[in-house]
Amino acid sequence: MSVLTYLAEAGHEATAAAAEHAPEASGGIAALGLNLQSFLFQLITFVIVLVVLRQFVFKKLVATLDERRIAVESSLKHAEETEVKLKKSEETIAGLLADGRKQADDIVAAAHKEAVQMVEEAESKAVKRAEHIVAEAKSQMDVEVAKVRESLKTETAKLVAAATEQIIKEKLDPAKDAALIADALSKAKGKANG
Repeated sequence: MSVLTYLAEAGHEATAAAAEHAPEASGGIAALGLNLQSFLFQLITFVIVLVVLRQFVFKKLVATLDERRIAVESSLKHAEETEVKLKKSEETIAGLLADGRKQADDIVAAAHKEAVQMVEEAESKAVKRAEHIVAEAKSQMDVEVAKVRESLKTETAKLVAAATEQIIKEKLDPAKDAALIADALSKAKGKANG
């Protein structure tokens, strides 16, 4: 850039010197207030500056701008791809969360169902056990009642035999006792039923 600055300063000095030494012209370019020599010198300086800029600066500047444009476009494309991936990831996560919730709900429902089933089974077993206990108690009670009746029958027969002996005043043998007792019992049953 120092060459360009030098040329610009030289052009400016030449223009100033030409303006000082130039005779006053009344026509052409001079009428516009321009000096032909200084105009040509400035035009050549402009062309040289333009060629130098085009040769060295513009190519690098355009290449740098193209690189930046490509980098920006690549970054935008990458950002769009990342955004699409993010949306897909969010959808996947939402799906996984929904599946997880559904599985958790299914597990809770299955556990609740299993608990209800276990309670029902326990209640059923308890009812069966209670029925079994009642049946056993009833069976034992029937056995005890039968024993008591048999014992009562034997006691009653002895009492009847003792009463009959008192009434008859004689001792009967066991066979006669049994026959009299059986006869008395059948008559007593007949009266109770009739």
